[in-house]
Amino acid sequence: MRTLLTIIILIFYNTLFGQTKTLTNVTYANGDTSLWFKYQNIAINDLSLFRLDTSTSPFHFRVWKTNQVLDIWQTSDASYAGQLTSWVTEQAPTKEKPTDRTLIDKRKLSIDTIKVIVSFIETSQIMKLPTDDSIKGWKHGFDGVTYIIESSTKTTYSFKTYWTPKAQYTTLAEAQYLQSFVDKIFDLSNGATTWKQFEKNIPYECYSVGGTIRCKVLTKKQKRLFARERKNYRQQAYPM
Repeated sequence: MRTLLTIIILIFYNTLFGQTKTLTNVTYANGDTSLWFKYQNIAINDLSLFRLDTSTSPFHFRVWKTNQVLDIWQTSDASYAGQLTSWVTEQAPTKEKPTDRTLIDKRKLSIDTIKVIVSFIETSQIMKLPTDDSIKGWKHGFDGVTYIIESSTKTTYSFKTYWTPKAQYTTLAEAQYLQSFVDKIFDLSNGATTWKQFEKNIPYECYSVGGTIRCKVLTKKQKRLFARERKNYRQQAYPM
């Protein structure tokens, strides 16, 4: 009787929460969780995005580039939705305590734009491209840019990384293909124009973009105003 009850509970749990997904490229060959996967989950939490390794969506596709991430997913009624997220993290002067502020901008994509992007994803066959570690000759470095592509269904999850495709142009057709795909999909989502509009309204004196610190050119008076605003924020956010 107890065995039968256990089986019923397991069937109910699997029906309610779904079976465990098949995960691809989440761990190294030695079983350790990949560094990029750990880092991206921190970013996902900070940006309040869905975790695709646990998502129940029938289809979800995500592309990361420097300080922007594009999401396209299928809803329970089989329609599609899309969102472009841009963000920056404030960088306080060296002698000041950090504010830990992140400015986030999320923009819903129009139905027409989503249709074009979904068609592009399907015809591009990007899902067939292996992660860079599985492409012979793909080199890695400490600087440059890393693109990340996540995709999931109800039963599968794939996590792929590509370090600086332009550094591989002379030897790898796959690198040219990947860079062309990223450029095109963010062009379809109006990524460059969205970023320019977003960056104009960043309320920080200095902020980080892809590991590079950018600062506004300010007068001494403006610098004092920004410093006072940061101080007031810290006092409110972290009261003694």
